[in-house]
Amino acid sequence: MREEPDLVTTWAAGGWTEEDGVGSATVRRLVAAWPRRAAVTTSPGALDTSAAYDPALPDYPLEIVPFAGHPRFLAATPEQRGQVLTGLWIGYNERVIATEHLIAEPAFDLVMRGVFPGSDDPLVRQGVQQSVVDESFHTYMHMLAIDRTRELRRVRSRPRQPQLVTYRRLRALLADMPEQWERDVAVLVWGAVAETCINSLLALLARDGSIQPMHSLITTLHLRDETAHGSLVIEVVRELYARMNAEQRRTLVRCLPLALDAFAEQDLSTLRLELVTAGVEGADEIVGDLRATGSGRRLVRDFSGAQRLVERLDVADAVDFDFPERPEWSPGVGRHR
Repeated sequence: MREEPDLVTTWAAGGWTEEDGVGSATVRRLVAAWPRRAAVTTSPGALDTSAAYDPALPDYPLEIVPFAGHPRFLAATPEQRGQVLTGLWIGYNERVIATEHLIAEPAFDLVMRGVFPGSDDPLVRQGVQQSVVDESFHTYMHMLAIDRTRELRRVRSRPRQPQLVTYRRLRALLADMPEQWERDVAVLVWGAVAETCINSLLALLARDGSIQPMHSLITTLHLRDETAHGSLVIEVVRELYARMNAEQRRTLVRCLPLALDAFAEQDLSTLRLELVTAGVEGADEIVGDLRATGSGRRLVRDFSGAQRLVERLDVADAVDFDFPERPEWSPGVGRHR
């Protein structure tokens, strides 16, 4: 087996070439496969046709609802519980759209504008631009999901949602960063963590056969794209990190655990909103019990993609984050790494 070259030395020499190591091979493969893999090119009309709809099937998997076994929720009427699940599904799509707009796309934009040395590499630009196209289509898919669900379930109004908690954490961090270069690094890290962790949110629904088939289809199509994005982002960040100065590298390492915590956090206020909107009695008690016990505080339970990023940057010892064991349902389980 051919020994992998010293990638830092290769990057320092001026970017990837056809003879470079795993980075070039991975990105080149992903770029070449995009026309055959991307949902926007292979399934552009998948959501424009009528899909099987069964009003008796829930919109969101009950098994991942953190308060599913709470006595107050169990005491609610079947209609109220179903309304909560519908609200959680709509909120899920709203959260995905917000993540694309507020977290992923700004990070990709920094790369496309050449903010970081190394981002002018043609292969990098191709891969990132393909991802930008994907993200726009994902927003379209999830927008359709919201509209169709509201129509089928006769949801005439939605409670005003709080700003995405992941974005709130990023804004708070940026407010304490006086230098533009620091803020750019933080935005890049938040986007990289989003692109390597979002699989875990998508896989929870894509693998579930108990919910509406259209919901599984949407998340499956998105999951396929994000699996490729995760691998691409890892290699792109490696390219950029290799060219950063010492201060930029320290900032990137400092931001990683902050971004991981922010992306993992479950915003309990959004859960309360759905309970209140459905008329479930004891909403404050349910949320209070979740807060007191710590259950349901983590939205993300699979960090294997982000862990791979940390390992590929060779900064595992410097990143203060307790990566949990990879769950069996993780999209990457069983694949050769």
